[in-house]
Amino acid sequence: MVPAARTTVQRKLSVPSRSITSLIYVSTARCDLSLEDFLGIMTVSQRNNQRLGITGLLVFNGTNFMQCLEGDKAATNDCLRKIGSDERHNGITILSHELKANPEFSGWHMAGRYLPAEQCLGEASLSVLLADDAVSEATRTLFQSFRSLGGLPRS
Repeated sequence: MVPAARTTVQRKLSVPSRSITSLIYVSTARCDLSLEDFLGIMTVSQRNNQRLGITGLLVFNGTNFMQCLEGDKAATNDCLRKIGSDERHNGITILSHELKANPEFSGWHMAGRYLPAEQCLGEASLSVLLADDAVSEATRTLFQSFRSLGGLPRS
């Protein structure tokens, strides 16, 4: 008797072998937070994120922060816990949390843009960052919509 032939079916997994955690949140800044404070946050973020292998984008409109963090799950979660304990802001709300094959802001340990609503500054440079092919339509839409949070209406 001849044993029946076995057929092996290989399936392509839908989860990449090395996926990254990507999350986007908004929060409300302390009312006296200045541009200088924001620049200080950026300096520390860039240094720490480089060490931790985290990339992303931080935007401040004078009232609210919006940030995308990307990286290893443990490093990203640890970074978010530290951010959550920072007294310069409160009310963190996660808008997006997902696994991705590739980072959207791979060229930036932390890109940052200051967008004071009353002056319309920084919009062009934010648009350039968001135009990169690696940035998803969902991420692009969230950051473009952020412009109106906490700010003055456009005239």
